[in-house]
Amino acid sequence: MSSSIHDAGGFLALPKEMSDPEAARVLILPVPYEASTSYVTGTVRGPDAIIEASAQVEWHDEAHRDEPCRRGLATLPPLDCGGSPSDVVGRISDAVRHHVEKGRFVLTLGGEHTVTVGCARGAAAGRPMTVVQIDAHADLRNEYRGSPWSHACVMRRLSEEFPIVQVGIRALSAEEADFAEASANVFCVSGREVAAARCQPDGCLAWVERAIGAIETELVYLTVDLDGLDPSIVPAVGTPEPGGLLWHETLIFVRTLFESRKVISADVVELCPRPDSTASDFAAARLAYKIAGHALRA
Repeated sequence: MSSSIHDAGGFLALPKEMSDPEAARVLILPVPYEASTSYVTGTVRGPDAIIEASAQVEWHDEAHRDEPCRRGLATLPPLDCGGSPSDVVGRISDAVRHHVEKGRFVLTLGGEHTVTVGCARGAAAGRPMTVVQIDAHADLRNEYRGSPWSHACVMRRLSEEFPIVQVGIRALSAEEADFAEASANVFCVSGREVAAARCQPDGCLAWVERAIGAIETELVYLTVDLDGLDPSIVPAVGTPEPGGLLWHETLIFVRTLFESRKVISADVVELCPRPDSTASDFAAARLAYKIAGHALRA
């Protein structure tokens, strides 16, 4: 990340009095890790692009009629992503756990989805927790291209430790479908179910309630793979799958999740910035601020 971004206050370009890492209630952790992307590459540039775009995001939240960033929102230096995948995952876990144990909410900006393994482990710190995943892909392969640490395996690894609630899934292999059906630790609200609800009188409330009703723990970790949203909103991702979540139903789900469960940490991952368009960067920054805002109000 460039020094100029840090000089400007990091995420949202906040002044120093609002972005002191020692006093902030929410911490932004950039993790520019990319090792296993399988189609369009560039997630290593995702954190920088989100932070840069965030300087253009209004502080005022129109839904809550407040400026949550005034409660304290700081940006940490980017995490060192050198070494093997297991080394990086361990380093992420240690960093997140260090801050969560001090009562901070860590919002990680990736980087590829593999970073979520370390983030969730660190946030849980050995406690019972559910991982809630917004994504186009199930990411339940046991290994992909010879690696158990691929971005395509992230939820398989996490399902070995935590119950998983998936939202928006619309692309998975036969292996993943069989595993999800057989696993007691995986609950899925498909992209097809989300789309079908738009034609019903209660709109998205039915699938939102079904997803949140499947969470049996008090503590929740939220991971947002940006390809979970429809490509009309965020086209700059590694594998843009049609039929994703729309903007306002995503916000309704996130808000309801925070209001009904204790979300202790989160991430926004898999942005692949494109030089010809900043729309995805800005949407990712807006979503990250919405998540941070809910954490600041909690």
